[in-house]
Amino acid sequence: MSHLTKIETKITNLIFLKQALEALKMKYVEGTAGNPVKVKGWNKDSTDALLEIKTGGPYGIGVIQNSTTGAYEFIADWWGVETYLGEKQETILQKISQQYAYSSVVDKVRKQGYTMVKETVEEDKSIRIVLRKWD
Repeated sequence: MSHLTKIETKITNLIFLKQALEALKMKYVEGTAGNPVKVKGWNKDSTDALLEIKTGGPYGIGVIQNSTTGAYEFIADWWGVETYLGEKQETILQKISQQYAYSSVVDKVRKQGYTMVKETVEEDKSIRIVLRKWD
């Protein structure tokens, strides 16, 4: 019985995902064309992935692409990941998703000619960005 579980996301840009992981100081290993990385699960279970996000324990988080939607999905033995990281799956995915959205927004507004004036992290962990555009 597999302990690897897939989580769907709305993440569609691998570059922004990698930027998010780097900003969060989450190390990852990237596979190459024809040579994916192996992500381990419990009892010798494993799967191929484009990226493996390292957790500091024997269980990593795999990143795979959904062939139908094009979105990236996370696959892991979440019990193992939670045990070694000491964080719940929801917390881990929320951090990655928030940082991904941040990277995506900052890239888009810079391309539109805006500069960042101020950035603050609110009590509820939301990020407030103040932008300016000179004409």
